[in-house]
Amino acid sequence: MPTLAIHPGAVIFVTGVNGLIGSHIVDQLLKRGYNVRGAVRDVEKSKWLAKYFDAKYEGAKFEMVAVPDMTADGCYDEAVKGTAGFVHVASPLNGEDPNVVIPTAIKGGLNALKAAAKTPSIKRVVYTSSSIAATFPSPGVEKIITDESFNDEGTKKGWRHPEDEPMYLKGLYLYAALKTEAEKACWKWMQENKPHFDFNSILPNANFGKVLVPEKQGAPSTIAWAKSAFTGENFELIGKVITPQYFISTQDCAVLHIAALIYSDVASERLFGFAERFDFNKILAIYRKLYPDKKFPEDVPGLVDDGVKVPSERAEEVLRWVKDGEGWTRLEDAVGEMSAQFTTET
Repeated sequence: MPTLAIHPGAVIFVTGVNGLIGSHIVDQLLKRGYNVRGAVRDVEKSKWLAKYFDAKYEGAKFEMVAVPDMTADGCYDEAVKGTAGFVHVASPLNGEDPNVVIPTAIKGGLNALKAAAKTPSIKRVVYTSSSIAATFPSPGVEKIITDESFNDEGTKKGWRHPEDEPMYLKGLYLYAALKTEAEKACWKWMQENKPHFDFNSILPNANFGKVLVPEKQGAPSTIAWAKSAFTGENFELIGKVITPQYFISTQDCAVLHIAALIYSDVASERLFGFAERFDFNKILAIYRKLYPDKKFPEDVPGLVDDGVKVPSERAEEVLRWVKDGEGWTRLEDAVGEMSAQFTTET
């Protein structure tokens, strides 16, 4: 077995804990005996999360601190004192001005690294990047991605939207640019400053699976794509914008972060969370199998598998360390768990 760098009982600092992936990371850490200090913009508005974890894990130590602006100099310095690890999940998801949104993402990532560098107790930092920081999907065309690949095309289009492309793609390009620029800035800072801690980044593709507290979190992030296919609402647009690509379950995504955090064998690595190819027709087929009496949208014509090939074997290897030898969760299982929550909504 690999060597543990951070042992149960240690305090881990996690940003964006009220979001889809952040909440799952907290859940998996508490499950494994770690204590968590979580950052949110407003503690009062996120008290529901503390109530959830207090009820689920008796004796677990979960606390929240307010970090209203992750671009403020030193915003994390006090909050991380006494912690052994830092998982930076928070990222801007709203806004249309690249001159605001992209620098916000970069500054947030760098503030995390700078705070960790000032904190001798921190051994490891994990940054939540995205598949789109390495590549766009490439349906029907083979495209080889390596550990050193970055989405330069997405960066260019995010900073300046192409005049000959539809505006409904602007948000996608902007997200590609902010994720690419922020991750590149973090690796550059690590190379130039050589701090005392290890650093890893996680690049997950679309997350499908259980939402921890759906009555508070709704259908966040990529869960909204799958819900659109379930309800038919806005599916005509979403089915056009979201091309065939890969998925990772919400829980596997969290576990991948934990593996990168706690094991010394994972150092200075980019882990690609690409579990299995999906497209909307595959998701619709699962829905129809599970709910034969429900009417769903028609299949999207002309879909072909994503031709992107990434070095995801390493990610599955470290995932197995945490999951007692079990590999990626299957698309059918993740979609089944996710859609069960859709059916219970009132």
